[in-house]
Amino acid sequence: MNIVIAGAGGVGYHLAKQLSEEKKNISVIEKDLDKALFAQDNLDCLVIQGEATDLETLKMAGCDKADMFIAVTNSDEVNMVSCFIVAQHFNIPKKIVRLRNIQYSKENYFSLKNIGIDYIINPEVEAAKSIINTVNFGASTDVIIFGIDLQMRGFQIDDKSPFKDKNIFEIKKELNKNFIISGIKRENGEFIIPSGFTQVKKGDYIYIIAKYDTINDIVEYSGKSSIRIKNIAIFGAGNIGVMAASGLAGKKRNIKIIDKDYEKCKKVSSILKNITVIHGDANDAELFEEEEIANFDVVVTATDNEEINLLSALYSKNIGTKRAIAMLDKYNYIMMANRLDVDAVVSPKLTTVNSILRFIRKGKIIGVYSIFSGDAEALEFVVSESSKLVNKAIKDAKLPEGSLIVAVERNGENIIPDGSFVIKKNDKMVIFTKKENIPAVEKMI
Repeated sequence: MNIVIAGAGGVGYHLAKQLSEEKKNISVIEKDLDKALFAQDNLDCLVIQGEATDLETLKMAGCDKADMFIAVTNSDEVNMVSCFIVAQHFNIPKKIVRLRNIQYSKENYFSLKNIGIDYIINPEVEAAKSIINTVNFGASTDVIIFGIDLQMRGFQIDDKSPFKDKNIFEIKKELNKNFIISGIKRENGEFIIPSGFTQVKKGDYIYIIAKYDTINDIVEYSGKSSIRIKNIAIFGAGNIGVMAASGLAGKKRNIKIIDKDYEKCKKVSSILKNITVIHGDANDAELFEEEEIANFDVVVTATDNEEINLLSALYSKNIGTKRAIAMLDKYNYIMMANRLDVDAVVSPKLTTVNSILRFIRKGKIIGVYSIFSGDAEALEFVVSESSKLVNKAIKDAKLPEGSLIVAVERNGENIIPDGSFVIKKNDKMVIFTKKENIPAVEKMI
């Protein structure tokens, strides 16, 4: 597959890296010289320094042979115009555009389709959805929700966790519940698709898959107690904070939005009548005391400053807030948050990448979730009649090493499968796999 990506910022760079490692032919267009040079030095793909709206630059990037064009520059207007030019001059089957302006992505959807855009992704909408899901499921772990009645939660193993220094067979025997530990990231950066003999260690970040009615018990056993969430403080009155607050409103919840921009506070206060809006700064310790943040069930730090998001989330936990969710994109900050006392991290960059990957994947794949900053993916798919998996037991399916089928839905029944489970046509499944296996897994599906 030949893919041209316009923009080598966080999303564009991450996409190019992941897709080139899957042996897809990637070209990247980047206007900024420093970003272009960095991409050239660190990515195994063609990098063109130039404007994505320039016809000659698009030709140099290989648009005449491309199967897909993805516009993820920092400018909505550049993304739309470049896509329009591509639609006019090249026969590219699929064109994806990232739009930050909600008015573009909502009100003008059909007119955007008319100028050649096939798929629109709004990172702020995706991040807000992720915050809402995380809070609604207890805000004690990272949450991934599949289209089937099974859920994946990710969390860190600390000194107090009963999982520490036990292998997976021992943990499952003690719990006597049906679940799968699908992936482990060690403190040294090593990523493992575990077997039953794999020992869980302090500092591991693990993902567990189980049915909705049992996963809370498993998470609580791991050391993450469940709480009833009533009081929520959201730092940041930008689009993400406002959409999250609106989505979380109701259920007799007390929600406060706090932002240092007075004019923004006035505007949000006029829109969200049932939510308290406070003018204040997330790095002001006195504000935390005045607003009694220590007594809140959840703090969400969603300002446009990642350092403040990380520090204020940690400070909230330090003074007594039960749960903290931080909005972070930088890989180092995400790793710090996971190893410290932040309960969950939401990354607009990774949620955007997941949405784009979902569109890119072929055939019967209906969901894609990038895990551990791209080291692995959870692929949700329907087994077709032509799939190489049909009528085979999982143990005989010859999955690539480092791949694991972790969940199945068949005729409305949700199953955590073992090796003897026989795969049938129309089964809806989730496979957890290392990134280097994705091309082989796609062929099997």
